[in-house]
Amino acid sequence: MTEEHPNHHRESQSHTSDNSPEGKPNRLIHEKSPYLLQHAYNPVNWYPWGEEAFREASRQNKMVFVSIGYATCHWCHVMERESFEDETTAEILNGHFVSVKVDREERPDIDAIYMDAVHSMGQQGGWPLNIFLTPDAKPIAGGTYFPSRSMHGRRSFTEVLAILIEVWSDRRKEALDAADDLVTHLRDAYSPMSGTELPDRQCVERAVGLYERLFDSRFGGFRTDSANKFPPNMALRLLMDYFYRSGRENCLDMCVKTLVAMKTGGIYDQVGGGLCRYSTDHQWLVPHFEKMLYDNALFLSALADCYQLTQNRFFRQAAYDVMNYIRRDMRTPEGAIASAEDADSEGKEGAFYLWSLSEFRTVTKDDSDVMENFWGLAEEGNFEGMNILHEEPSSRSESHALKAGQEMEKIIGRNRERLLTRRNTRPRPLRDDKVLTSWNCLYIQALARAGRAFHDVEIIREAELIHSFVNVFLVNSEGRLLRRYREEESAIYGYLSDYSEMALASLELFRSTFQLRYVESAVRFVNEAVRLFLSDSGSFYETGSDAPALIRRTINAYDGVEPSGNSSMAKALCALAFLGIDSVRYLELAEGVFRSQKDQIQRNPMSCPALLQAFLFFALPKTEVVLIGSQESHQMQESLQWLNQDYRSDLVVVVATPENLEQMKKMIPLLEGKKSQGDYVGYVCRDMTCQKPCQSWADLKAILTTMK
Repeated sequence: MTEEHPNHHRESQSHTSDNSPEGKPNRLIHEKSPYLLQHAYNPVNWYPWGEEAFREASRQNKMVFVSIGYATCHWCHVMERESFEDETTAEILNGHFVSVKVDREERPDIDAIYMDAVHSMGQQGGWPLNIFLTPDAKPIAGGTYFPSRSMHGRRSFTEVLAILIEVWSDRRKEALDAADDLVTHLRDAYSPMSGTELPDRQCVERAVGLYERLFDSRFGGFRTDSANKFPPNMALRLLMDYFYRSGRENCLDMCVKTLVAMKTGGIYDQVGGGLCRYSTDHQWLVPHFEKMLYDNALFLSALADCYQLTQNRFFRQAAYDVMNYIRRDMRTPEGAIASAEDADSEGKEGAFYLWSLSEFRTVTKDDSDVMENFWGLAEEGNFEGMNILHEEPSSRSESHALKAGQEMEKIIGRNRERLLTRRNTRPRPLRDDKVLTSWNCLYIQALARAGRAFHDVEIIREAELIHSFVNVFLVNSEGRLLRRYREEESAIYGYLSDYSEMALASLELFRSTFQLRYVESAVRFVNEAVRLFLSDSGSFYETGSDAPALIRRTINAYDGVEPSGNSSMAKALCALAFLGIDSVRYLELAEGVFRSQKDQIQRNPMSCPALLQAFLFFALPKTEVVLIGSQESHQMQESLQWLNQDYRSDLVVVVATPENLEQMKKMIPLLEGKKSQGDYVGYVCRDMTCQKPCQSWADLKAILTTMK
């Protein structure tokens, strides 16, 4: 029951219906979270998560009802309409429980603990996540969406409440004992485990074999869910990296087919751009219409990688389309990127994105016949009597999509503009305009990679501006990275993923600009992460040592909808070590992550594609390239363009000028022993063996070509 939702000019806002007692808001009205504000006028006497709520529960000797969701969650909206806006249900909650609302995107630490608790109870996870706690925050019972009436084997929410009220009244000791046992299980089962050995190098080969077996050769993607298909962007990036290192053509073929299928399918917004959260079928036709920043950032990185490997402009155009969508619909006034766009508008999922055949014909005019065929429209529609625009599977082959002619591109382009103009007259879905650090950092990384791949300095400049926003607005006066910014308020101590993605964003910008301040930024955030998050096992906790205490500190290496903090931390540690920076310590720390996660890597490799990609970077040979000269010189420009045009995940590149060489040496030991030799010199080393200095970019190219 995993759903989501937000969009453009209609920003996040609380409901304005006068449905609370005397029309007064509850305590959530003082919060910044768009999700919490959506519930600020419910008749439920909501509290935000915090000491006040649990003090009140202890004082009144009541259970705590915690409801966790996010602003773009479709089934969260449904449960709100059915239950939390219902006066009778609110009266039960207010009389017998202390009710707490949590935004899972702001507080992934709380969500992770109680999601594990629900799984341990034998329940399916998802959102809304509803759980009942003791006054000291120990879980008693829980589930996801509860309907307002009993249906499909699910008890109604009021029936569930009645059962819990009876348990708390008549069997409280039994409930408290069970809660104690569950907390012990949660702490033991998810406690950090030290490892003595690194994973074997065949772990990536085994993961690739699993992806090959589960690959959908007809529609692309992987059959890992019986009904839905989620964008497998991290898996695709692992497979492309493995193709580069092994030459296994099937890995690239799977990636090309999947990226083309997603871009041309209904999961992609064919009019306005942007990838939706997932497809509810295996054909990529019917999406859950919500759009998330993290999906689009990871999709953009995968498109840029695939362009470098294939040099096919389809992937370049697709990447620009994603970036144009985010600039137009997701950029906040301050220059950061909002979190998500809703699936719902006008009370209906997908209404903003659907087309009747008659309206489509009116808008596309003389091109209607061509475009109806291209986007597969029909009078009866393909979704609840309406049409989701998509390229028909028969015309969605790689050869068709990758070789579209210029005349057809012009026709598609002008009709996209027409349709976008018409669509913008419709009521827009809500946009969740909070800015989350790790998600913005994923997008910075994607922009930096795309800017290099496409030789576009404006894209890199855009990445720099978002990076500057994070530094200015999401770092407090003590230097502590924060999680969320909204309406001039920065709050919530940053998590491991915020630190590790910020470090990687800094390193990608260093690779794109070779400005020393980005290395300094990466070192600062990595060192702070080590101080705040490192566990005795070698892995890193999700929450800092200075964070408010919960019933457990979580360690996670599962690459779910975004890379885990441990995956990104291991990659950042390796990247700094291979620049020669504190290399012994950083490599030992990276090894600690790989050792402690060995069992997961080898038992369930498909659960951690980003961690496996970091392990490839750690375990396989690297090629070090140092260029010294004027960055404006012809030789330097030719070298950088050639280095950036191809996919080379084994490269460690540093560029210095004669003027800043000595200053950079103080920070980057890889430059030690390297000297300026006029306008241009290139140094290449691999496996601790260095070649003769290159006096021209042609010499550099010749050497590196032999090292592929």
